[in-house]
Amino acid sequence: MELRWVLLILGITVVGVVYWLSTRQRSDPADPDDLRQRTEPGLAAEEGLAADDENSAPAPIPSQPQTSERIIALRLVAHGDGSLDSEAVVLALRDKGLRHGRYGIFHRYDEDADVDECFSVASLIEPGSFDLAGLKDSRLPGVSLFMVLPNAGDEIDVFDDMVRTGRELSQELDADLLDERGSSWSYQRERYVREEIIQFLHQRGS
Repeated sequence: MELRWVLLILGITVVGVVYWLSTRQRSDPADPDDLRQRTEPGLAAEEGLAADDENSAPAPIPSQPQTSERIIALRLVAHGDGSLDSEAVVLALRDKGLRHGRYGIFHRYDEDADVDECFSVASLIEPGSFDLAGLKDSRLPGVSLFMVLPNAGDEIDVFDDMVRTGRELSQELDADLLDERGSSWSYQRERYVREEIIQFLHQRGS
């Protein structure tokens, strides 16, 4: 389980970095709508991230008969080819009640257990951890918010909390909230993913 978490964080970070670099290398940045709809390589199938295309019906979470886990991820990135102030990001995460913990990333912990992560936030700079001692004058392209299903808390409540936190952070940090493939996070996509979570839990008999 420990190795799986490490691979998960690395995978999410790598995908985020690939997307961020691709936006910086565009020869014609004049079309922000086109930029929002760029796709990128998804994580390995075993990590369970869903694909999505804003111009078509959202894709379901990939079927994974060999595993009982799924990953739901959002991404918060700076506008265009900009970057976020690392100290401002950490202060905003703490203000939202997230705590720095395992693997050097931030977590929302289950209120009852206070040890189980409900959802987590990793930096988009490999290996995903936050260097709290070196925040001053440092910047990062963005962060990834993700949750693992099944979850320590009520999965729907955790999902809603993660999305709400992502939206609040995007406003406070003046950043874009995207899905795992770089498309703008919409209320339509949010409703669809919530239904996917319900279906996943139903199939597991939760």
